[in-house]
Amino acid sequence: MDKLPLGGGIQLINDPVNIPGLKPEYHDVVVVGAGFSGIGISANLKRKLGITDVVVIERQEGPAGTWEANTYPGCACDIPAVVYSLSFRQKQDWSGFFVPQPEIREYLRTVVAELGLTNIFHYRTVAKEARYDDVTGLWHVVTETLPDPKNPSAEPERHYYVSKMFYMAVGGLSEPNACNIPGHENFKGDLFHSARWDHSVSLKNKNVIVVGNGCSATQFVPIIAEEAKHVTQFVRSKHWYMKTPKNPLAVIPGWEWLMRHSVIFMYFTRIIVWFVLESHFSMALMNAWGQYMRNDWENQCRKNVKENAPEKYWDLLLPKDNELLAACRRRIIDSTYLPALHRENLDLEPSKLVKIEEDAVITEDGRRLPADVIVMANGFNTTEVGFPLKLKGRDMLITEHYEKYGENNPIAYHQTLNHGFPNLVLLVGPNSGTGHMSVVYTSERQQEFSIALARPVLLSPRPSDAAIAHKPGTPAEAGIEKIPTFEVTLKAELDEQSWIVHTMKDRVFTRCDSWYRNGPNGRVTAVYPDWQWRLALRAWFPVWKDIKYTGLPEGKTRPDLPFWQWLGSAIGLGSTPYVSPEKTPEINRAAMGA
Repeated sequence: MDKLPLGGGIQLINDPVNIPGLKPEYHDVVVVGAGFSGIGISANLKRKLGITDVVVIERQEGPAGTWEANTYPGCACDIPAVVYSLSFRQKQDWSGFFVPQPEIREYLRTVVAELGLTNIFHYRTVAKEARYDDVTGLWHVVTETLPDPKNPSAEPERHYYVSKMFYMAVGGLSEPNACNIPGHENFKGDLFHSARWDHSVSLKNKNVIVVGNGCSATQFVPIIAEEAKHVTQFVRSKHWYMKTPKNPLAVIPGWEWLMRHSVIFMYFTRIIVWFVLESHFSMALMNAWGQYMRNDWENQCRKNVKENAPEKYWDLLLPKDNELLAACRRRIIDSTYLPALHRENLDLEPSKLVKIEEDAVITEDGRRLPADVIVMANGFNTTEVGFPLKLKGRDMLITEHYEKYGENNPIAYHQTLNHGFPNLVLLVGPNSGTGHMSVVYTSERQQEFSIALARPVLLSPRPSDAAIAHKPGTPAEAGIEKIPTFEVTLKAELDEQSWIVHTMKDRVFTRCDSWYRNGPNGRVTAVYPDWQWRLALRAWFPVWKDIKYTGLPEGKTRPDLPFWQWLGSAIGLGSTPYVSPEKTPEINRAAMGA
């Protein structure tokens, strides 16, 4: 996807706004992203508040997000399906404990159809620019359709949406890393990223080069080796390889039948699996118990490698003592990769790939390996989440916010809110990921948090036609009323960043290089530094002094709350420990007064 601006002279984030030929189309909510988060928030807005005037923008050809985009051979989830699913729409007949991509995609499509959400999704469309209007409290979003493969010369369609709420639900692993190996532009064969698998390319009798050995490559390498003439996999880093576990409750006679036929047993299984997974967070703790758990995991992985992989690869696969702590990187759970390394047509290459020629690749030690197809399994660009969208709040772009307050790192309060961006919610934003738990669980807690905060906004009257037509950056006109708004205070956002940075010092994530870390300063921005049960409490019991509202009826300063939520918030169940700024000089608090 190119980085060119919108065509037709259209610009929304720069003044003066220029959107010729586009009329504003109002919806209560605009969502970007149709994966688990986009589907979940659309469903929950309908279920909990009766909000149905929603439009969802999605670049893929159907709902499912990453499970629509990733179609490489063997693609599957490394989290048990019973917890990697929407809590309000459980599936009792999964094909196994861990399930493949097509089954997850079909599940999400079924959910969309069953809940009557089909018509709110706009596929093969990207959000290009979005801007908050401080005069009206509304968000303005311009979208553009992707080129039509059947008619590449056709002009893209553009739409101009205005909404009360704007949700970014694009996920953290949506933009694949580009191939930056010298000479790649001269390669005469087929070159693609595993997350954009080209199924038109036959691998039969081909020499295939795979760059990377993370979770995705571990899944597809054994399969393509069955078809290819030869596969050479460049090993970029070491990992801990664990054999795929079975359902711990399946040993009980009749349990799987009961789970399929009884909702009670299905939810009980979900609870048990959740607790088992949550216990694995202890491996991230830099204390005696964490050390014990890591040692146990590492010993199991060493045993797995030595029992299933060729001995010639043990030193390449197995980290040496203290070379890589368990949980420091995304763990690999798979039972097919290590046995496949016995194949005569599959080699692991420890040397670095330094150059690509027309029909070969060159290793760092000077060897030339023939290549017909190159598959990049080199991860994702976490700094371009939401690309190509340019997002502007009250007075700055979101990238400028990150630069000013995050030292060029993405930051967010409760992984969802940024000061200066009222009525905007990031789902699975910075520090949302986990190495041990289902991100669907995390997303659902963030959805609950956002709905609790946004309730008075979402239930407020429809904005006037004059407010909808008002262009951001232009003076207020007589008679235009501003809708209710909410946003996090800057102090609260930076206080939480202090806690995150300080807490990460006692977590394993800072002890190695991984995609969990960002930028030249290596700050951990991808994963959450605490238990998921604590994340849930912080979602269920907001700290209301951290949130500033405007325009609530009767001069209220917060929404009306159920008693249980009021009580939990009052006694501080959702609070985050305060960390003195002196302990985290990485946080740019001086910018608060700038």
